[in-house]
Amino acid sequence: MEEADCIVFITDSIYRTLLDIVHVQSASILSKYEIVLRENEQFFRPRKPIRRILSDSKAVGCNAYVILIANGFLTSEFLQYAENERLIDTHGLFLLLYDHHLFLPNLHYLWNRIINVVFIRQYNIYKHRSGEKTSDERIDLDTVYFPSHGNTYTTKYIDTWIAVFEHIPSVMKKSRAYYNKRPNNNTDALGIEFELIQIISKAMNFKPKYYMPHNIDSEKWGTTGDNETYTGLTNEAIQGKAAFYLGDLHYTLHHLTYFDLTIPYNTECLTFLTPESLTENSWMLLILPFKLYTWIALIFTLILGGIAFHFLSIFYKKYISLYKNKMHIQTTFMKKEGKGLYLFTEVQNSILYTYGMLLQVSLPNLPSPWAVRVFIGWWWIYSILVAVAYRASMTATLANPAARVTIDTLAQLAKSSIEVGGWNKEGKEFFLISSDSDSQEIGKKFQLILNQEEAIEKVANGSFSYYENSYFHRYARVKRQILEKEQKENRTTMNMSLKHNLHIMEECAINMPVALGMEKNSPLKPHVDTLIRRVIETGLVEKWLSDVMEWSKITEIRQETESEKALVNLHKLQGAFIAVVAGYILAFIVLIGEILYWKHVILKDPKFDKYHLDIFYNIPANAKFKSSI
Repeated sequence: MEEADCIVFITDSIYRTLLDIVHVQSASILSKYEIVLRENEQFFRPRKPIRRILSDSKAVGCNAYVILIANGFLTSEFLQYAENERLIDTHGLFLLLYDHHLFLPNLHYLWNRIINVVFIRQYNIYKHRSGEKTSDERIDLDTVYFPSHGNTYTTKYIDTWIAVFEHIPSVMKKSRAYYNKRPNNNTDALGIEFELIQIISKAMNFKPKYYMPHNIDSEKWGTTGDNETYTGLTNEAIQGKAAFYLGDLHYTLHHLTYFDLTIPYNTECLTFLTPESLTENSWMLLILPFKLYTWIALIFTLILGGIAFHFLSIFYKKYISLYKNKMHIQTTFMKKEGKGLYLFTEVQNSILYTYGMLLQVSLPNLPSPWAVRVFIGWWWIYSILVAVAYRASMTATLANPAARVTIDTLAQLAKSSIEVGGWNKEGKEFFLISSDSDSQEIGKKFQLILNQEEAIEKVANGSFSYYENSYFHRYARVKRQILEKEQKENRTTMNMSLKHNLHIMEECAINMPVALGMEKNSPLKPHVDTLIRRVIETGLVEKWLSDVMEWSKITEIRQETESEKALVNLHKLQGAFIAVVAGYILAFIVLIGEILYWKHVILKDPKFDKYHLDIFYNIPANAKFKSSI
């Protein structure tokens, strides 16, 4: 007790009068707390002063407890209450009166957690065989074994039970082969926590005995049911069946209620596995190379260029040709100079030929006037630049795979119509209590789904997003790719094309610390924390994590190299066929319109004479319009 700076005295009415707490001596300044228990003390509803004193003493770092109580049952009830509520430092120093009631089978778990303990056992008057009485009082100081055991032989190594819930990347299924033997020079990735236990067992000289609790695949970490019933790893911890619990336990207040968690050995990105959709825009192939504003600029330039050609031709024909006629220039020379202007003298023809030059279609006849020729030359330069840019962009569009629509943020997921869920109830509560509105929206539609295979299938169907760590998601995605490849080769599924690719959301909902689980108030925790800290510093955790994820990385790379190349197939060229079909349809509509116009307008014109069509079509447009009225 000389090492303690603070002592808590727990006594009853009998020993309170015998113990002078005020005059307890110490080598340093000593803080003292005193609790006097009643003979009928009830700990299912303890008095507030008892809880307050224990809480305050633990908060200031009291690590020494002197418990002098005559009633052994009262001592056991107090220890069970204080240990269960974590109101005492079980790693501290304890001095108790010996009582056989403290060593009943249902109390053995206490002495697996409180090991720095000394029992005072007092022997009174006893008789020798000769009948002589000895009145000298003797005091015996006892302690406990760790781990607590009965009348069994203690071997060189101590067997330590370890409950296992297989979960990526903590414990892999391949580790089952090494449950009863220590792996030597194995090349398989067994999981981070499995490797940690191997090192801890060597350093602390115990043999790990692994076991998987009943229904652990469906119960996982476990839940709290009615009447304080528990399942999964939580049930194992409540019953104290193991010293260590492997299962990728998150460092949360919920888990700290049932486990002692070591220092975190890794941090995991908890995010969603979402379906990704292909943007089916092959029918827009002809307009994909340019953006909307580029097309607007091109169309505007085309119309402006066609009108410019038209007005330039009209201006030349009306003014320059007329001026030369007045100057009595030779008629043959004038006809030669005006050659080709007819291409642009009408607006519709001017725009059509301008559009043809933009598509690098040569003119049927090159106009003779040099003003028009210069303009055409510069228009050709513009057309070359536009055509080269269009072809390059078209090549890139055909060469690259179709763009994928993915969900990469919580905001996008909250606004989407797909369902969300996971197997962890604490995940749902995390989103519901979040201050972020998007997270709250996700929490409202969060569903609990225990079957992981069913959840992945729903994601592939495009109707669900699954909440897990990113390492699990990568494994699930690769397994799904392999499954789809096998089904495609065997042609066992007819609707594989309807399945969605799996996408890991880029934004992490939270970066969650992960730790090993231990028995509550385990005395091994300080030593285990030290070992884990050393393992982290040497980089072994990163190495083991890399080993675990190596298979998924290699397989994913192979799948990418073996995936479908960006070939120009009929599916990608459907835009061209759509353009041809659209052209046929428009041409047919125009043909129908011309036929109707011929029957209902031209033939009914009183000036129409099928024997003198030349006279009919030479009538000025304004006169024809008036006659039709």
